[in-house]
Amino acid sequence: MGARASQTLKVAFPSHEPFPLTGMLELAVAETMSQPATRPERVTGILGTVFQQISGQGTSLSRVRCLASGAREWLLQRAAGLFWTDTGWFQAKCSECGADFDIPTVLAQAPRKPSGHDFPVVTVRTSLGQRQFEVPNGCHEEHLARMPGGDPTRGLLAQCGLSRHALREAETYTDDDIASIEAALEAASPEVADEVVTACPSCRAETRARIDPLDFAFPGVGSLLHEVHLIAASYHWSEDAILALPSQRRRSYARLLRAEPGRRAGR
Repeated sequence: MGARASQTLKVAFPSHEPFPLTGMLELAVAETMSQPATRPERVTGILGTVFQQISGQGTSLSRVRCLASGAREWLLQRAAGLFWTDTGWFQAKCSECGADFDIPTVLAQAPRKPSGHDFPVVTVRTSLGQRQFEVPNGCHEEHLARMPGGDPTRGLLAQCGLSRHALREAETYTDDDIASIEAALEAASPEVADEVVTACPSCRAETRARIDPLDFAFPGVGSLLHEVHLIAASYHWSEDAILALPSQRRRSYARLLRAEPGRRAGR
């Protein structure tokens, strides 16, 4: 049975406290987004940068990695809400005809599924006997994203299995075993909706639109540095002083400067 303890934290939708929203935070997030990394690594970096506390404890990358996958996605949506003005519309691409179209959605109201009573560890009767598995977490996500080829399902079971021989056993589970394990993990895992099912207005085909905050919600370096340059050139403040401003105040200064008579658009 269990040869190692579960690493998945027993918190489904944790309390969270972000750092104050300043240019310093925006720049740190933008630089995190610009690094060559897998999606799970970017999620870890964003959560570790944005939140100073998660579930009442100081945030660390190791703690962020131990959060269940559903908890990480939910926190990513919360982080996105700090930077993105949620207009209620999201651009999707039809999986059939490729047309772009807008669909109504409010990120902050994405439906959630609570964790099961046995979260974060499930016990499943398999052809090898009873085995325990932890709900997938960020460590598993990062490992699988870097895994060269192979069967991702068996790879996940090897990572989530708590048996001393989890790696070897993952290769011998029957299809029925895999179905039972997946069903148990799904029932136990907390989840937040990250896609919308809708009909394409062009071809009327049903399509599933993935809503990934990493695609649209977080700041880029270019626009931020343009505002810093605009303010510094006009007021002669230092970069550190400008980045330390609350983000809304910095944007207000930049808007005032752009609106000055005689200033060319975009400068």
